[in-house]
Amino acid sequence: MFYYNVVLLFILGMLVGSFLSVVITRLDTDEGFVKGRSRCPRCKAKLLARDLIPVLSFLVLKGKCRKCQKKISWFYPFIEIICGTLFAFTYMRFYQYLFGANLYLFSVLYLYIIAVLLIIFVFDWVNYIIPDKVLVPAGVVVCLALIFNIVLKPLGADFIIYHTSFLNFLLGLLIGGGFFFVLVAVSKERWMGWGDVKLGSFLGLILGYPLILITIMSSVVVGAIYGLALMAFGKKKLKDPIPFGPFLVIGALIAIFAGRYILAWYLGG
Repeated sequence: MFYYNVVLLFILGMLVGSFLSVVITRLDTDEGFVKGRSRCPRCKAKLLARDLIPVLSFLVLKGKCRKCQKKISWFYPFIEIICGTLFAFTYMRFYQYLFGANLYLFSVLYLYIIAVLLIIFVFDWVNYIIPDKVLVPAGVVVCLALIFNIVLKPLGADFIIYHTSFLNFLLGLLIGGGFFFVLVAVSKERWMGWGDVKLGSFLGLILGYPLILITIMSSVVVGAIYGLALMAFGKKKLKDPIPFGPFLVIGALIAIFAGRYILAWYLGG
């Protein structure tokens, strides 16, 4: 059953990843996400159902549009594989801690959060903007889930495993948003943008204290390594902007999947 569920979550993740690629490409347009057939980005031809099978269709078509034969970006299978991997890994990492309804509630919430983080990662990486269209509704969903968990916790509903109390996620919110608020205010938006403040607040709600600290530290370290590597290879200069949202997403994923191990190692040392 365990391996069956892992495979099932991987397939589900690839299907969701295929949808996320549509969301990402249409996010800054007037097109809707649900209505409207998928089209080739080059010739605008509507794609057939057999052309929409995650990864497999890309391989069968050899990375080309069936009609115009122009190359299809590797972005599409990449996001599908990454989303499938994260969905499967989420189940593998947490299935032993939650049971019954709590496992299903946790899975629905955190798979949704992972999907949101993937959208933010790619969109900010390409456009240097953290989209409010995605982040604000996600923040509302997380707040409602937190309230639902706190109110019904005495009845056995306890599916947000990173929070022990209201104070826990309140501290996460204040630290996650406050840290970047200070950077934005001091630098007058030269170092960070208001989107980073919103994303930091969102991640603080999800992870609470102290895991939001691991998120921030991990994102700073990964971002610094990436920036230094770009400068070393002459790709960027010191004053060139680099979107920080993707590194916050990486830091959040590190905290989600390995944060407790990092804390145990640090406190044990």
